[in-house]
Amino acid sequence: MKFSLDRDRLARVLKRVDGVCPIRGSFQILSCCMIEAKGKTIRVTGTDYDNTLRVTEEADIIEEGTVLINSQRLLSTVQNLVKDAEVTVASEGPMILIKCGNFAARIPANDLSEYPGVPEWEVKPTLAMNAVEFRKLIDKTIFSISADDTRAEFTGAFMTITESGRIQMVSTDGHRLSRAESTVNINGVLPSPFVSGVVIHKKGLTELQKNINELQKNIDCADVYFDVDDSKFGVRLGDNTFYISLINGSFPDFSKVIPQNLEHRAILNREAFQQIVRRASIFTAKTGTIRVALTLNRLEITSDDQKTTSSMKDYMDVDYAEGVFVEAGFNWRYIDQILSVIDCDDVSLEILDSDSPAVIRDVSSDKVDFIIMPMQL
Repeated sequence: MKFSLDRDRLARVLKRVDGVCPIRGSFQILSCCMIEAKGKTIRVTGTDYDNTLRVTEEADIIEEGTVLINSQRLLSTVQNLVKDAEVTVASEGPMILIKCGNFAARIPANDLSEYPGVPEWEVKPTLAMNAVEFRKLIDKTIFSISADDTRAEFTGAFMTITESGRIQMVSTDGHRLSRAESTVNINGVLPSPFVSGVVIHKKGLTELQKNINELQKNIDCADVYFDVDDSKFGVRLGDNTFYISLINGSFPDFSKVIPQNLEHRAILNREAFQQIVRRASIFTAKTGTIRVALTLNRLEITSDDQKTTSSMKDYMDVDYAEGVFVEAGFNWRYIDQILSVIDCDDVSLEILDSDSPAVIRDVSSDKVDFIIMPMQL
């Protein structure tokens, strides 16, 4: 195998793929990326078994072939070469030679037979959606995915698509729940797993989120395409194809958790609310609990740390003409994370009492809900 490619383009491809390759682990072969040179392109693949990313890039193919090489070592080497220079990568027996101007290096190749099988099925363009809008679905739900693997179905995001093209993504860790929806174009028959819903692995969504951001900077990739098989969720974005593992498990009926009309609803400025919450966080104990109280056109937040005898109190004007006093305790990080992913200037805060879930909503949209469980005061 032998090809040449501009250093910047090669570095971008390798960086995206390297995000999937685990640096440590029992299977060192997974720290490698596979490079296939054929026709007029190279195809670079990285996998950790659960998630696979394959990137295709045009290159000057001098000799077709396939090699397996340590991803991090190759990426570090290419990133430190001269910008805008031409890089040549060639296999020479058990070694891979990298040349760029006066620079030359030799890196051991790995045994291709040890590399795990990676998906080969093509992601069909049956389902299409604006890439940025899809990333926003991930942004608004990924932070609520559980890190506790005792309930596997909570370690990913639950996604459903209806025949009318309504796409919904939901996540929960048992203490909070995030739900966001949008629309998707259906060109053909909607794959049945999407109707009942699939749970998509968090790491794969994280890499997809990063790659959409990166690709939007460099190429015009307006749409993302979805597909699914028995075990993986497939996504095609430009010349990039992702295969993300589906998680087995039955996601709970979250509709029963989302309160529809709570008795006490205030409208408040998102940025001012977030600033008060962050100031209050300085004075919280290890629990991170802050006290949120609503009274006539005012929201008041207090926090204290009995260990250091520190405390604070702050308030802001809000639209709460009802005026009925209500308060509850919440983890300040949960509120902060929610406010960080809401796009509009104003949000609604809906509280029933100190023992019931509260809801934070984007007042400009009925397609996003954030539910947080109260903390003991």
